Amino acid sequence: MKRNPEIVRAILLQVEALPIGHSLASIKWDGDEDEDVIAEHVRLLKEANYIDARIIEGTSSRGVKQVKVYAINRLLNDGHDFLANAKNESVWKQARTLIQEKGGDVSLAVLKALLAKVAMQQFGLS
Repeated sequence: MKRNPEIVRAILLQVEALPIGHSLASIKWDGDEDEDVIAEHVRLLKEANYIDARIIEGTSSRGVKQVKVYAINRLLNDGHDFLANAKNESVWKQARTLIQEKGGDVSLAVLKALLAKVAMQQFGLS
């Protein structure tokens, strides 16, 4: 599976919209990826400390551990920081364009830093 920044952003936007005390057990996604791919992105965001989530794993038909059920409780500070810039549509599009021009794949840490840099430029801070 390849990590998809659009899925990352979609998950974080939906988690941010949660009322306090509620959790999210499914993600609305208009893309072609199936629920297993979405669930794996939830796991990645939990591992990156972007979200607080409960994950229950099971074994696939091929004997591989995978996320079977998840419940996302809230954004963590790193998730808020990432999303503060990623939810601005012009910042997001400019950062994604820059990434595609340079090769198309970066880590979450680089994407987060690039989003911050683009946002700073748009606000005349650099």
